[in-house]
Amino acid sequence: MKTNKTNKRKLKIAVFCANEFAVPPSPKMKDIYAPLWLTHYITEELVKRGHNVTLFASSDSKTKAKLISNNLTSLRASKETKKFYKQVTEIESRQFYRKLVERKGIVENYEYLLISKLYQTALAKKFDIIYVSLIGLRPLPFAALCQTPTVFTLHNPLGSFNRFFFSEYKKRYPQIHFVGISKSQIKSAPKLFTTIVHNGINLKIFPFEPKPKDYLFTAGRIAPEKGIYEAIQVAKKAKEKLVIVGRHTEDAYWHKKIKPYLGGNIKYKGFLPYTEVSSVYKNAKAFVFPLKWEEPFGLMMIEAMACGTPAVAFDRGPVREIIKDKKTGFIVKNISQMVKAIKKIDLIDRRECRKHVEKNFTIEKMVDGYEEVFYKVLSQKKIK
Repeated sequence: MKTNKTNKRKLKIAVFCANEFAVPPSPKMKDIYAPLWLTHYITEELVKRGHNVTLFASSDSKTKAKLISNNLTSLRASKETKKFYKQVTEIESRQFYRKLVERKGIVENYEYLLISKLYQTALAKKFDIIYVSLIGLRPLPFAALCQTPTVFTLHNPLGSFNRFFFSEYKKRYPQIHFVGISKSQIKSAPKLFTTIVHNGINLKIFPFEPKPKDYLFTAGRIAPEKGIYEAIQVAKKAKEKLVIVGRHTEDAYWHKKIKPYLGGNIKYKGFLPYTEVSSVYKNAKAFVFPLKWEEPFGLMMIEAMACGTPAVAFDRGPVREIIKDKKTGFIVKNISQMVKAIKKIDLIDRRECRKHVEKNFTIEKMVDGYEEVFYKVLSQKKIK
């Protein structure tokens, strides 16, 4: 259902994701924080459509919306917090998990300072609706105390813990609404969600390339669930070159499963900023994605296909919602099938990959979905 924009009033919208990093993230950031980029694109597109948007983010953020930072810069840029805070990639391997927990506490407390300002402003009836790209549970208690509706996008898998707590909040506080990012993500609790809005990307960052080079590509956190080890095995069995991009930590997985295989046809490029990784995507003949968990969405698949690069993925999570099997890539069940799919990757028309993303996974398509959610939520509020 399309929103009839000509007949809809312009909304006063508050937006929040995080203030650990700027919105959009700085090129110096050593991680891909997808929700921050999505928040940036949603905010700017809502402004472009004439809505009165206030972004609650760090003072070093860049936006055409009104920016409220509560005099807080991003944690990494803050002189006051530098002595306490490190990015995950900067934490030493010694006592890594203890230091990771300490870091989490620093991030949470810093975000509470801005979330408090957001809901203090909302209690003064400054907004029609609040939109939060949710990481963790921190804003939920604040939303429960404010009658202005809050729409939360959930980016994480819906495990039993989150199912319980989200359901309890929704049951007790009708002003709270949840949006999922794939059918796969919400299947264990469909009644919890107002709707599904697929993620979208900026096509300008991911240009189409009709003539790729002779390597495979995989990307993401260097972690077991992302299937990086399996991607290496696919490349070795298929006798293909493989390029790997992503951050790693000094853990056993890196030292035992990944590092020993690097060299020769297996190249690790480390972390690349979000705006630079397209150069690797577009020149790959295939993006391999042997994921080993129920990925909520998988932006990398649409980023690859936007460049014309077919995606070959294990049949898990939302893969069937994103890849058109045998049209924009291949959906397979194991390493053996993935190797066979790589051998026939030239059967995929790279132009069809691009068209598929242009039709289904753009910023404009995504924001159409969020506008529709906002108007739906506000109309329900009036009926009550």
